[in-house]
Amino acid sequence: MPVIVNSQLQLGKTTEYRLSIQADLNGFSFSIVDDKLHKPLYVYASDFTMDKEDMALFAKKSADVLKNTPVLKSKFRKVEIIYGTEKYLLIPSGLHTKGNELKDLTALHKLDELDEINVSEVQSENMKILFAANSTLLNVIKEYQPDFKLYPSIYPYLKFLPCFPEHNKILFHYVKGSVTIVASEGSKIVFCNTFPAIHFNSALYFLLLTLKETQFNPEQTTVFTGGNIKDLEIFDISKYFSSVKYFRNPSTPLPDQFSEMKYSSMMFEL
Repeated sequence: MPVIVNSQLQLGKTTEYRLSIQADLNGFSFSIVDDKLHKPLYVYASDFTMDKEDMALFAKKSADVLKNTPVLKSKFRKVEIIYGTEKYLLIPSGLHTKGNELKDLTALHKLDELDEINVSEVQSENMKILFAANSTLLNVIKEYQPDFKLYPSIYPYLKFLPCFPEHNKILFHYVKGSVTIVASEGSKIVFCNTFPAIHFNSALYFLLLTLKETQFNPEQTTVFTGGNIKDLEIFDISKYFSSVKYFRNPSTPLPDQFSEMKYSSMMFEL
């Protein structure tokens, strides 16, 4: 059982903490965070990954984690679920019509029978995110934590990337199979998309394409990385950009760069 941060938890005090569960291509993970002290008390990462072609198996393995981890049956101050999906659509809040979510999302993505459509709002951008999540997995989580807020994995990037002090910045999140890129000019999101990318070179191509699309000067642009990226690949990015950093919450750090890249989204209170 891979555990990244392991403090002695007092189960009676979990009502003071935030539970964040992340389900994405890296697998099933969760964190218990004391937001008052800006401290991760416990961070767990599964030894299995998500196979989009066999979500039933992923849900079953995730259910085993939930069943066999006593703390996950506790009551928390807040429970947040971050779900990794490329099936999302961004629309201005003023153009969102309640009841049209299925029509709008299927115009862009092919949905599976067990996909459940949800809506999140990024108030700072006056933007709605329509997205699909696997209902089997959500129902598994509901057995142990029935009261939670669900967010797509794109949400933390859209909400917090504009808050970083750098002016031109690009979020580059790559896990084999998928790359998500978000660009922000000052406090305004100017680009967002997710592309299929089996190899890192394909992901890097989309990063450079985004640079061209936004017309950012690479010498004045910071790339914030996340996902599962090797040191040599970070070096390749630095050939094109003057500054490369990790996408992380500076007030709630994780112990190493490996953890920051994969699990830092859970350190933000959404």
